[in-house]
Amino acid sequence: MVNHRWLIVPLILFILSFSLSEPCEAKSLPDFAVLSQIQGKIKAGPAKKMVEGTNGLLLRHRHRVKTEKDGKATVFIKDGSEIRLFADTELIVGAKKSRNSRWMRYRLVLLSGSFWGHFVREKNPVEISGGSMRLQVSDASIRFSKKKTGTDISVLNGTVRVFNKSSFVKLHGGQRLYQIQKNDFMPQKVSIIPNQLKLSLEPSEPVFQGDKTIELNLNLQVVRYGSDRAVERPGPVHLWANYYNLEIPDSIRLNTDGNAKAKIKVAPPNSEDRTFEGSVTFHAIMDQKGFDDVRDGTFKVKFRNL
Repeated sequence: MVNHRWLIVPLILFILSFSLSEPCEAKSLPDFAVLSQIQGKIKAGPAKKMVEGTNGLLLRHRHRVKTEKDGKATVFIKDGSEIRLFADTELIVGAKKSRNSRWMRYRLVLLSGSFWGHFVREKNPVEISGGSMRLQVSDASIRFSKKKTGTDISVLNGTVRVFNKSSFVKLHGGQRLYQIQKNDFMPQKVSIIPNQLKLSLEPSEPVFQGDKTIELNLNLQVVRYGSDRAVERPGPVHLWANYYNLEIPDSIRLNTDGNAKAKIKVAPPNSEDRTFEGSVTFHAIMDQKGFDDVRDGTFKVKFRNL
């Protein structure tokens, strides 16, 4: 699969910026999010008028996104934040605009299920609620799950403020709360995210030779954090990179040993490209609920020219 992410994200943000520039009724809010990267069946829209979700569907205040048992989807927000919804998940997207329209605060409500999210740095943090939990997130990545046994919150990087009915805690990158209830004293429940999805590439120092495409071997392995000890965790992986001229597999799945191998084809940058600085960063997440104990995998590789 050709990596279109570098083009899709700016295009989505442009569409949403145009939408926000249009006049709207005082009591309404314009479209500020959009659906993308849909897999399987999902529904989206107002609570009583949800329709089949499609790539490019615009979302506005109080719209819902619901994934079915085989469904996954990404929600891109106008500020550059993104949310990856896993199967059997229902999320409400919302926003609050100041009276003078100088700022907008995004609000998410997790009704059920699980998601991964990256939220950009803003003056007004994104507010996320689920059950009796409330989060304030800015410039951070998280996994958030609402289950019958309690709420799981994993902070992959950045800092997140977490509130329940009886306490407050700041979670930093690499920390999590596991099966938290509304009256738990959360400072005593903080633990370390024990596992990590580790990425490696061969060759580790690739070289562009003229206009020839390079084939890289990507290795993925779940390991115990802080060591290279393999952890047996099979499951699907969502992989992307911040470069346009490459091909990555449509799907990657770790085997019972928690390992997978994939081939990636990388072509040199376009001749008129003056922005490419020679490095590409790959980012991978476990693309399924039940992996709040696994940190994201990232790998930055530097390309050289002969």
